[in-house]
Amino acid sequence: MDYIYTLLGAEMTEYADLTKCSYFSFECEALLAVGWLSANSQYETGDSDPAFFARLLELARSPWEPGVCMGYHECELCQFQPAMGKSNIFVPYQGSIYVAPELIVHYIAAHRYKPPQVFVDAVMTCPEMNSMDYKKALLANGGRSLVSKRNA
Repeated sequence: MDYIYTLLGAEMTEYADLTKCSYFSFECEALLAVGWLSANSQYETGDSDPAFFARLLELARSPWEPGVCMGYHECELCQFQPAMGKSNIFVPYQGSIYVAPELIVHYIAAHRYKPPQVFVDAVMTCPEMNSMDYKKALLANGGRSLVSKRNA
């Protein structure tokens, strides 16, 4: 089962927004990182559209993932009682698949992280997780290896 990846309380891996995300043990050229923040990250801040935030919360409730997470990571931006996350959110859109840690919800709400507009657009148009339309969108945007791993 080479598609299982492990976090086990590890520090968050940092990726600049919209760069290739090679965090996982599987290959997928379409993956672009969004919201992979660490204590040393430089990131844009500002207000987010409430409709975007509500839609992101919906997607984060039960995100589709091509593998199984073991463990968690903590928010490195919090001074006390950091939030924890273990899942990732895969959002297909216009030839890419944006992948964000579930902590992106916390980063937006608590640290005013402002994700790139293309990610906002992707979230707003993303089909319901685990729907046939979502799986078709993954395939259409370069995610065949993700779907193949999930079904292996």
